[in-house]
Amino acid sequence: MPLLFAKAEPLEEPSPPVDSATEAKHVLPNEAFVRLELHFSILTELADRSDLVPAFGYALKGGYRWGFVGLFLQFEQDFWVGTEYDVRVTQGAYNIAVGVDFTYFEGRAHTSIAVGPSILAFNTPLDSRGSVGWFLDFRPVGFQWDVHRFVRLGLDPISFAVVAPSLDGVPLVQIEYRTTFYLETAF
Repeated sequence: MPLLFAKAEPLEEPSPPVDSATEAKHVLPNEAFVRLELHFSILTELADRSDLVPAFGYALKGGYRWGFVGLFLQFEQDFWVGTEYDVRVTQGAYNIAVGVDFTYFEGRAHTSIAVGPSILAFNTPLDSRGSVGWFLDFRPVGFQWDVHRFVRLGLDPISFAVVAPSLDGVPLVQIEYRTTFYLETAF
C-alpha cells in the first residue's frame, strides 16, 4: 500500500508570550484631591516630663497626584491637652506644610512627608502667641480604601510629627506619635 503524505502548509509565526505582570499592573490616574483629617496622639515624648501630654486635631489637605507621586499643601490645627491642675484643652499650634506622598500597592497604601512653619496659638509663661517655629510630619505607611468613585477613606496607624512653634529661649517642642483617620475626594 502506498504511503500518502499530506501537503504541509507553513505555520504562522507564534505570538509572543503574554506577560501577565504587565496586564495586571494597576495604573494610577492623575488627579487633584482634597482631604479632611482627624488625628490624635496619646504617646508623646513629653509624657514623663510635662503636664502637657495628649494631643488631637484636624487638618485640611489638598494637592495633585501624577500617578503614584503627589504634592500637597496642608493646614492643621493641633490641640494640646493640659493636665497640670485640671484637664483642659489649649489651642496648641497652627501648622502649615508642603509635602510629597508616594502611593503604592495599587493605590491601597501610601507614605508621605511634609515640612513647614508651626505657629503658637496661645500665650505661655515663656512664649507669646504667634511665635513661629517649624513642623515636620512623617507617615511611614498608611492604608486607604476607595468606598465610592469619588470617596476614599484612610487610616495612618502611626506617624511621627514634630511640632515646634517656639524656638526662642526655652524651646517649645512637642514630638507626637499620631494615628490619623481621613476622608478624601478626588476630582
